[in-house]
Formats: sequence, C-alpha cells, structure tokens
Amino acid sequence: MAVITSNTVDPTTVPHEAVFLPGLIGIFTAQMRGFVRTTYPSCRFEVLYPPDVNAFPLTSVINYPTTDWTPANLNCLKTESFTYTYDRDLDMSLVSMNSADIYGFTPSERSHLVGVSDPTTAWLKEARLAEGEGFESVVLFALDQICLVGYELPLSRGMHRSAHLG
Repeated sequence: MAVITSNTVDPTTVPHEAVFLPGLIGIFTAQMRGFVRTTYPSCRFEVLYPPDVNAFPLTSVINYPTTDWTPANLNCLKTESFTYTYDRDLDMSLVSMNSADIYGFTPSERSHLVGVSDPTTAWLKEARLAEGEGFESVVLFALDQICLVGYELPLSRGMHRSAHLG
C-alpha cells in the first residue's frame, strides 16, 4: 500500500488503495453477517456511516464499500453527523441524513443517530428533522446528557431557538 498522508488525497492517485480498502471493509462486514446468521438466521443488520467525517475526497471513496453496503445486504443504513450538530448546521445535518439516497436505501431502510448535547446545539431540531424524513428510527446517543443537563421528559415537540453567547 502507498503511504497516504491526508484524507484530502485524490483517490485517483492511489487507485489500488481506493479499490482495496472499501473491498476489505465489505469483505469484513459480509463475513460478520455470515457468522452471525449461523446462530441467528433472522438477524437484521445495519451499519453506521458518518457522512460528515467522510466528506473528503479519499474517505468518501475508501470508507464506503458500495459493493457490499447495499439494501440487498443490509436492513438499515444509519447516518450520523455530530460535526454538523455541534456546528449548529442543520442544513448539513439534513444533507448527511439524505446521503443514503445515493446508495438506494429508502427512508424505511434508514436511521439517524443524533448526539444529545446541551441546549446551545441543534440536536433536538436535528432529531425532529430526522423524524420528519420518515426514517425507520431516530436514535439518541449519550442519553446520560439528558440527566446531566436536566432535560425534562418527554422531550419538547415545539420549535425553540438556541443561542450561544460567549
């Protein structure tokens, strides 16, 4: 393998690696599905793909095995975009959620993982956006934050503003 020094490397300059690495991920996940199915034949499978950290020329190619991570092999493609959540960029969070469209997953075959955080981030609005997309599920990550911050349950369904002062 070539030495790759950055995720901004043009994948066409490392063609062997651009084929080998996603193939390796695909082989691994296929083997895992096969192993689990020997004991649990009706098991459902999902993978978590973070479009925000893979939004670079090289990582967008090498970290998604297009030949294996398909609706035929996976029941659900889960996305997450903690970077956009913490940047308060709901437009990019929505882009991240809908990145599964290009891989052929319907909304009922998709899920979105939302990082629960303090009230200055847009995590609750992001969760509502994901719900509005009709996904199979919206998953809240780091539920301990609900207790630490002191959110009241059930979570608010209304639209509120958040602000970061400082």
